[in-house]
Amino acid sequence: MPSGHTNNDSIVYFVNSNVLHLGDIFFKGNFPFVDLEHGGSVLGLTLNVEEILNKFPEDALIIPGHGELSTMNDLKMYHKMLKDTTNFVRLQIDAGKSLQEIQNSGLPEIWDSWDVGRIDSATWIEFIYIDLTRN
Repeated sequence: MPSGHTNNDSIVYFVNSNVLHLGDIFFKGNFPFVDLEHGGSVLGLTLNVEEILNKFPEDALIIPGHGELSTMNDLKMYHKMLKDTTNFVRLQIDAGKSLQEIQNSGLPEIWDSWDVGRIDSATWIEFIYIDLTRN
């Protein structure tokens, strides 16, 4: 899958087991690392997750790159986080706010529980900001 976590992410679907291995495309319950310097993209990651949700069975189990065994409902929540936080940062940019201003005000409270992994909310905002503002 192009331009997601990196410039070329892979997924594996075990047909007989109905299990998806998503690797670092999916960080369950926390903000993901997006390797912007090596072709990664928050926007691309969001599209890739949407494609996975549309392509694979609703009852598939998922092995994430980070976090415990998951379900498609967990992946749907991750997709919602990707979309909602990106839209939030986009609105802040459109309102003329700088990266620092957006980081200082933070994300909406609903995403506080996701600020538990290696990538904190300020870093996640920076990934989104850079992806949205680069040419």
